[in-house]
Amino acid sequence: MTSERLRIGYVSCLELPEPDIDEKPLVEVIEAAGHEAVVVAWDDPDVDWGALDVAVVRATWNYAHAVDAFSEWIDRVDGQTRLLNDAATLKWNLDKRYLLELEQKGVDIVPTGFFEREERASIGDVAGSRGWGKIVIKPVVSAGSFGTRVFDLEGGELDQAQRFFDEMVARRGMMVQVFMDSVDTVGETAIVVIDGAISHAIEKRPRFDDQDEEVYLRETIDDSMRSVAERVLEAAGRETLYARVDVMPRADGELVLSELELLEPSLFFPQFPEARGALVQGILKRL
Repeated sequence: MTSERLRIGYVSCLELPEPDIDEKPLVEVIEAAGHEAVVVAWDDPDVDWGALDVAVVRATWNYAHAVDAFSEWIDRVDGQTRLLNDAATLKWNLDKRYLLELEQKGVDIVPTGFFEREERASIGDVAGSRGWGKIVIKPVVSAGSFGTRVFDLEGGELDQAQRFFDEMVARRGMMVQVFMDSVDTVGETAIVVIDGAISHAIEKRPRFDDQDEEVYLRETIDDSMRSVAERVLEAAGRETLYARVDVMPRADGELVLSELELLEPSLFFPQFPEARGALVQGILKRL
């Protein structure tokens, strides 16, 4: 633990696609702890990254539109200051094909088909062979709700789904998932992990293009949620300052992983302010 005054970078982006609810609360706690909090944009060419003691990657939410540039930024800044989470973890988490790796290690994920850029696929065959009547189509590299849409194939939306998939896969890798019915009932639970310890959990309704997100603090985190979160993080094998394990129940009630967020997840500090101190202590411990 260091007692010197540090310059801690809170890494955002020049144009946020939506408000960042975590920035102000975390900046306040960093400064209350006697350190300087500097909000910087990853895509600002004038930032002197070497002048920071650490750069905490937080709201880089436009990276999905410039993946190569963002990946190059990670490599470049990693040689100038300390990145948190570390560079290898950030790059591993960029592409949602990490879900395949976790599934191979025994983690139950939302049933998903992955497709490379320009790969041809019949949505009717993909969904029909798996018995999916309603699906979600989204990019393998995506932040927020970018490029994410739901289609009711049994309701006559197969043609729209195929057109959307063809348009998107021409430019980027894509994924097709079964639509989980629990989205419309209990929603999704985001389990927030700070410095290796489960901190709090948020109930949220997954969103699609042009939708707002509704979030609520979960009063308790039951044993099944803790068990899944711990199993996911163990399978990932990454040392992290922060992580968010997003899970939802199947029809049989068992929890499955929808995403493991190690790159730029909202940590919902307004809903659970106590987590801010733990994050700052985690930063200082690593320095």
